[in-house]
Amino acid sequence: MAGVLVLAMCADAASAAKLTPDPLSRDRRITQLARLAPVDSCRSSDATPTNGMDLSQTRTASLGFPRPTTFGSPASLNIAVLPLTFSDLPYRDSDHTALQAAMREFKRYFEAMSYGRAAITYQVVALADAVRMPDTARSYGAFGEYIDLGRVVQESLNNASPTLKLSSYDMVALEIARNDSVKFWPVAYTNSIETPNGRVGGAVLAGGWQGANWRAITHEVGHVWLGLEDLYDTTPPPQYDGTFWEYDLMNSFRGSAPELTSWHRFLLGWLDDAQVRCISGTTSRKTTHYLSAITDRNALPKMVARSLSPGRTLVLESRRNRGYDKVDDSVLVYVVDSSRRGGDGPIEAKAELTLNKNRRPRPDRYVIPVGSSIRVEGVTIRLIASSKWGDLVEVVQS
Repeated sequence: MAGVLVLAMCADAASAAKLTPDPLSRDRRITQLARLAPVDSCRSSDATPTNGMDLSQTRTASLGFPRPTTFGSPASLNIAVLPLTFSDLPYRDSDHTALQAAMREFKRYFEAMSYGRAAITYQVVALADAVRMPDTARSYGAFGEYIDLGRVVQESLNNASPTLKLSSYDMVALEIARNDSVKFWPVAYTNSIETPNGRVGGAVLAGGWQGANWRAITHEVGHVWLGLEDLYDTTPPPQYDGTFWEYDLMNSFRGSAPELTSWHRFLLGWLDDAQVRCISGTTSRKTTHYLSAITDRNALPKMVARSLSPGRTLVLESRRNRGYDKVDDSVLVYVVDSSRRGGDGPIEAKAELTLNKNRRPRPDRYVIPVGSSIRVEGVTIRLIASSKWGDLVEVVQS
């Protein structure tokens, strides 16, 4: 692999990308790709409980393959953004300005997570065309924890200006004015909606205490556009970042590690097969792998995966304190379990591997082990070396 260059995004978002060689990516110990398992053997089947339904024909989010065909193409999104104004909660100029800024960051985020493979277009409707809702925000439940989503979606689209031609968009985002007394949680409406101006392919609703929050909008769009699940764990009491700390925006939209996992990018076709290093019971007992930081846009490997059982996959990826992540550098080890529904903690962190002997597990309800090695269901992962740009790991199967 002589001459391989790592395209690494600088920590400062305003800095230009630069090409930097990483000697670890050319380490002689790295197992050749031809000696690994076919990538298809790591495309774990979706084990979401079906209750007799054909989930491929529904808008049911999942963490496995094949992907439901009823969601949008991960290659493009065209979204209309509609401010909603109420007699008791008017939408202001300042809200509109903040929303425009949020949508610019929304676009930047998805373009970064897809490594430029997703084309994002949006239109923030002019303030003069904000939807005038027929009832008060209080009557819809906006000041409580749960808003009457179906009613808000249907009545907002029924009252939208026909000149907006909403049916020409893939979906809509509805936004309520910023107000800390408006406590409803941002939410997704994954079903398509029939309106006087044609059918709209789903909606998200945010605002209030999370008004003009690009992360909240982006998280909900991840459900409607991409069919991604909530990764947090709400059982038994609401924990939200219970089994996966703050990793991935689909887990915690308020966390410090919102970069999408390599598994999500694999699901969405945002990784090439050559960037996925798949091992199985038929590959060598010991293999060595280079992992390029998940934040960096390049053609180098981003993920090591091993199927543990139907619907369950062990995944390794390299995390760095740059891009959208504000975390300690490590190899993140986790298990994807698609038999767990969204909100039931379907991804569980197993370790953050580091060679920093002074690093300690962070105090949290769900403590992620920290060290240079970990054993997970008969598979031992050892961090051999690290650089600014990536990690070298050894995997031994028992």
